Amino acid sequence: MKPNPGGILQLDDIVGRDSLVAYLQLTLEQQSVVLVAERRTGKTHVLEKFKAAAPKNWVVIKRDIGAVRSATEFVQYVMADLYPHLQATTNFRNWLQSLGEQLGGAQIGPVKLPNFSTKQWKQVLGDTIAHLDGINAIERVVFLWDELPWMLEIIASQNPQEAMELLDALRALRQQHAQKIRMVFTGSLGLHHIVRGLKAQGYNNTPVNDMLSIEVAPLLLPDAARLVERLFTDNRLVAATPDIHEQTALAVDCIPFYIHHVVSALLKNPASLQKPVDTQAVNAVISHGIHSSDNPWDLQHYEERTLAYYGKQRSECLALLDAVASSMATLPIADAIRRAKAVYPLVDQQQWLELSRLLERDHYFQRDEDGKIGFKFTVVKRWWVWHRSLSMVQAGGAA
Repeated sequence: MKPNPGGILQLDDIVGRDSLVAYLQLTLEQQSVVLVAERRTGKTHVLEKFKAAAPKNWVVIKRDIGAVRSATEFVQYVMADLYPHLQATTNFRNWLQSLGEQLGGAQIGPVKLPNFSTKQWKQVLGDTIAHLDGINAIERVVFLWDELPWMLEIIASQNPQEAMELLDALRALRQQHAQKIRMVFTGSLGLHHIVRGLKAQGYNNTPVNDMLSIEVAPLLLPDAARLVERLFTDNRLVAATPDIHEQTALAVDCIPFYIHHVVSALLKNPASLQKPVDTQAVNAVISHGIHSSDNPWDLQHYEERTLAYYGKQRSECLALLDAVASSMATLPIADAIRRAKAVYPLVDQQQWLELSRLLERDHYFQRDEDGKIGFKFTVVKRWWVWHRSLSMVQAGGAA
């Protein structure tokens, strides 16, 4: 295995996801799923591993739809993706050919698609999915739609009503074809932000309350340490001490993306191949990844995305993040709000509480068993403190 930070791994190189993939398959026997994941934790690899391990009588269709700009375009991709599995069904082939001839639309791969109007896309989507019910050889069709929230964000920015109708149409299809159809929604932009924005414009439905939310968490420590060890061994890196693999994994929150980055950086230094790698060498490359102005680990994203996520509340959001990041330990939410409120005194308590919950759902914060909050990932906290030039203080407030 070669270090491959951010790249697509071979299936054999995806470490520690077998139990999650098995749970995902078990869940999809019963219902659809919203796969919740912080970026870079490996959700795409989970989907790839699930697709490879799915039962033979399941059709698993994976597509990144983050750049789709309308419900019509989305439906065209659904039709194109289903065509290879339905083309032998005469009624579907003839139906699609008839639509294409009548309405003459886009060509996606070998398929000539209809250029239907926006008023027709819901009916065409429903008719397309309905063709699946007659195929007994296919037990289940699973759509893995990556970056679905980004697609909805694009559509909602141009036509909020269309985004609402698409969410409702997908929910209706899950209900109408409950034995055959499953959907998996994933994306680095939280779907809850999209729904929240649509509700502010009059949307009253709960479009994913029939789907189970499953989080793709970082690797368990034994798996993360095993990944470090394999990358060391396969790339002729020698550990100075037996615990260096576990220490490396812990230092980067057991996230595979950062582990690959660490090993890649070590290999750039000829000294790493000439003498055993010790804690000092590992810490040096981690520090560079976090603190370099070149932003090699793309940590700038955690600040940049607050503009899209929080809009008019961004300033308050940053104040609350700063308050929690600057604490040496976890702290009660009331203390975090008190610190942030010193900067924005006119914001009421309920707004602060709602904002803290959103930041928790967006994987900035996590609560411990005592209900205290802190940054979920130490890598992000270290970068935040450095980037925002924060001074660390004790939980009680003393510097």
